[in-house]
Amino acid sequence: MNIDENITTFDWMDQWLTTYVQPSLAEKTCQSYRAVLNILKRDCPELSQLPLQKMNGLYAQKVINQLADKYSKSTLNSLRTIFHESSVVASEVPAFHSQTIGKLRIPERASQKTVRALTRTEQQVVEEAAQHTYLGYIALFFLLTGLRAEELCNLDWPDFKRKERTIFIRKSKTPAGIRQVPLRKEAMRIILIQPKSSRDNAIFHSERYGTPITPSVLHKLYLRLRRETGVNFLTTHVYRHTFATRALEDGMNVKALSRILGHESVAFTMQRYCSPDTKFLQEQMDMLDNIHDPF
Repeated sequence: MNIDENITTFDWMDQWLTTYVQPSLAEKTCQSYRAVLNILKRDCPELSQLPLQKMNGLYAQKVINQLADKYSKSTLNSLRTIFHESSVVASEVPAFHSQTIGKLRIPERASQKTVRALTRTEQQVVEEAAQHTYLGYIALFFLLTGLRAEELCNLDWPDFKRKERTIFIRKSKTPAGIRQVPLRKEAMRIILIQPKSSRDNAIFHSERYGTPITPSVLHKLYLRLRRETGVNFLTTHVYRHTFATRALEDGMNVKALSRILGHESVAFTMQRYCSPDTKFLQEQMDMLDNIHDPF
């Protein structure tokens, strides 16, 4: 890596992402960081001129405060990570004469980005559309397993254990994500109808090109399902959110669900993913009526 002691703040963060982050973190995380850098380039163009040695915690906090009215807390959290982690690496290069950026705060007024699950009715509509949509069985597989997009893309035949009815997730965004996922009967059926390729070990392929499934293919799939169903908030992550919500509504043990999802803690599962629909909540209230007033 060429060291330019006059490098600007933005150029350094861009170089940090390419050199230190991309080789070691999941593709989705890198894409998220790249999107945040694009926001900085657009909304804070002065960072493209600011010398790295003049960047400090006060300046970084002012940038976060400036963007709090426009972007969600999750975006600002990614920005906070970029500021801190890139400054730590830069501080280890003597030629930069830069300082580590310490603790930064996310303003309370920043919005909280939420992902909601499909209602049971919406899920039924999506599942019916998936039956006749190109690669629609992949959407069904997501709804049956709760996998992350990159986890499905990385599934190979050696990861599938037919006798045990499990798949092994060997590449994930966190250590807890490395796990065995038990399969329901329909998920088993979907895997078993996949043709094996002589060119690679991937389980899921594009039927048109015979190449392994990629995040781009999954993106196009949910856009097709949006058009067919009118469910305009559908994304690959919504499948996962829906799987978790239905599992709890149907009585799955939350600790088991947390393990299946690959979460570090049960608390995170409850806080992040479980948003029962209104109909289910009403059914739970009616259940109390039936217990206390059975007649």
